[in-house]
Amino acid sequence: MKVSHPLLSGVLIPAISVVVSMPLFVSAAQSPVPVESRESVVTYQPPIEEEVASGGMENQYQQQLLQQEVMELRGLVERLQHELSRLKSIQDDRYLELDARLQQVLKANVQVPEPVAEDPGETAVSVIDENLSEKDLYETTQILIRNRQYEMAITQLEALIDRFPDGEYTANTYYWLGQVQAAKTNPDFEKARQALAQVISYFPDHSKVPDAAYALGKVYYTLGDCERATDLLQQVMDQYPGKTAAKLAENYLRESVNCDN
Repeated sequence: MKVSHPLLSGVLIPAISVVVSMPLFVSAAQSPVPVESRESVVTYQPPIEEEVASGGMENQYQQQLLQQEVMELRGLVERLQHELSRLKSIQDDRYLELDARLQQVLKANVQVPEPVAEDPGETAVSVIDENLSEKDLYETTQILIRNRQYEMAITQLEALIDRFPDGEYTANTYYWLGQVQAAKTNPDFEKARQALAQVISYFPDHSKVPDAAYALGKVYYTLGDCERATDLLQQVMDQYPGKTAAKLAENYLRESVNCDN
């Protein structure tokens, strides 16, 4: 037989209702007992090992990038070195070829009489290979000039002008003829003047004109025509600013030219 307990019937039900009516969770502010907020206490802290591992991976990645860049730069340097070696080899071969041709020309000793304007009764003997192109002949004269074989260079330059009076290298040939005439052991400044004047008069748009004008100014000063030398050097400075010839003309005019003597 069931017997109702007076305590149970009077207390149990209200207790249950109290439990059911209370919310399952309360915030720290609503709680009657002081409770620290979850947000203020519990924060995520990544493990130290994870941070170290992440930094190590980043450093390793950066190192790999640097190594790759170094390898690419080394490859570029090697290619440039190879290209320089190849160009030097070509230049050396070209020089040797021209030198060999020059020796053949000297051995053949082909003579071509050339009139000299100053004295029609005299002739200049020219050593020249008729089979060579204008470019080959011009480069042969450059070898002679570099080797300071000035007399032979003059002969070759004059023969080159005679054979190619309107050639691609005619202006350059006149320029070097003037320079060599002034630089040889027994300089002929009048012939140097004539050759340099040809560049300015007949090839006014050529790139050698500023250099020829500067050299001609020096020749005029050496010949004693200080006023003309000064005017020509000043023209080089005024007409070709920024050119090397203009700077050289300025220095020569300032340091060497003195018309008071």
